[in-house]
Formats: sequence, C-alpha cells, structure tokens
Amino acid sequence: MKSALLLSTALLASAAHADVLGLTAEAGSFMTNDAEDFNSYFGIAVEHPIPLIPNFRLQHQTLEEKVGSSTIDLSHNDYTLYYEFLDGLLWLDLDAGVSFRKIDDAGNSNIDGTYPLAYVSAYISFPGTALSVGGEVKTGGGSDADINDTTFKIKYQPLVFAGLEAGYRTVTEDFDSAGKYEPKGAFIGVFVDF
Repeated sequence: MKSALLLSTALLASAAHADVLGLTAEAGSFMTNDAEDFNSYFGIAVEHPIPLIPNFRLQHQTLEEKVGSSTIDLSHNDYTLYYEFLDGLLWLDLDAGVSFRKIDDAGNSNIDGTYPLAYVSAYISFPGTALSVGGEVKTGGGSDADINDTTFKIKYQPLVFAGLEAGYRTVTEDFDSAGKYEPKGAFIGVFVDF
C-alpha cells in the first residue's frame, strides 16, 4: 500500500512538472573502434502533461562492431516509455522508465529480438550558462542477454531551441547464443528542443 501511494505521488509530481507539450530531436555520429567507424544516430521524444500516461522516445542507432575479420551489425531501435520526475526543479532533470531495444540483424538470427531495459536519465544545468551535463543508463536484456548502455553527455544550447551535444558512450551487449560485444567511443551531434 505504501509503495502504491509513493508511486502515485511521484507520478502526480512528475505530471505537475511536465511540459504543456514538448518535442526534442537529436542526430549525430557515434565514433567506435578507436574512431575508425562513424555510426549515425537520431532520436525524437514527445512529452505531454497527461497524468499517468508515459512520455515516448524513439532512438535509432546504426552500429557495426568489428570482430576479427568479420563485422557484427548491432544496429537497433530503442522505444522508451518514461516519466519526468524532475523537470528543471533546482536545475535538475530526472527521467525514468523502460526501454525496448529491437535488434534486427538479418545476418545473425542469434541476436535478433526485442530486449527490455530499465531507463534512467539525469542532467544538471548550470545557471547563467548554456551548459548542462548528465548521463543516461539503460540496463537489462531479459533472460537471453545482458545489456548495459551508458552515456555521458555535455549539452551546449546557445539558442532558445537548438544546441550541440557531445560525450562518451559505452555499450556492452552479452548474448547467450552469440557472445559479447563492447562498442564504445565518443559522439557528437545537434539537437532541437521545443
């Protein structure tokens, strides 16, 4: 009973801080294999003030990992349902929810599938500047895989609706039937925020 009360209070608090209607989009390049490979990414998030209904975020990542003389295609779509628990309160943003990672590699049926991941995102803005710093974590994978995706990001937003983002990302995907892959590297991109 206490858990239900705490959850409902948190959800109502998140709704109170939610945007009237918000749209964020991002696109850039993720440099892996010691910056030898440039993998593109893009994403879009829609936020609304309707209580109890989660916000939605879609991200696409092209991602190829070299293993010896072969290349594994780890490209995926992440479908994320999340709530805003803090939205600029004391310059903090905190989101949490669940992601579903859809990997569709026609050449490797051992990694094809949809994997559930817990999702947390936290950022802090520096008052009087256009800078914010934070990170995102997705972890889980279900019974067939162990997936950890960690991003550290710096955002610079000199314009009201647009800015630059850069950081470092580490992806570890350990599949029961296909082994372990660890693409990692720096990324840089642009974003718009309405």
